[in-house]
Amino acid sequence: MMKKLTLVLIVLLVAPQVFAEEAVSILWGHLAPNSADTAVEINVNQELDGKNVIIPGFIVPLDGQGKSHTKNFLLTPQQGACFHKPPSPPNQLIHVVFNEPIAIPEMEQPIYIAGKLTIKSAQSGFAKTGYLLEGVEAIDYPKQVPISASAHAHQH
Repeated sequence: MMKKLTLVLIVLLVAPQVFAEEAVSILWGHLAPNSADTAVEINVNQELDGKNVIIPGFIVPLDGQGKSHTKNFLLTPQQGACFHKPPSPPNQLIHVVFNEPIAIPEMEQPIYIAGKLTIKSAQSGFAKTGYLLEGVEAIDYPKQVPISASAHAHQH
């Protein structure tokens, strides 16, 4: 009986590491794998559906401006994306949701977001998105970008 209990405890302690799917590091080109003339609505990467990924990008908060934290935002490949500029195509926009708010970096600063990516076309705020990412971790980008005075003057 004691051996069985010990074995069960070992399996429970080791199983999460053994069975947890490691996050795949991706870049924005991985989200639109087909040629440029393929319709953006169908030019999504089916192989990434349901995968744990980590991707760098820029945050556009959807739960209010002027806040220091967010749990509902768009992740975009372009620095400086905001509500008064035309959005990226849906296959280049990810709607990200976290259970708990994360700190928003300066607009010029990229961030890595890790979580489960699913293909999901939706209207998210001002833009149509092609993916949903259930965020589990936000990781500071290793190199900070110098902030210009004009960037601080940017108004939404």
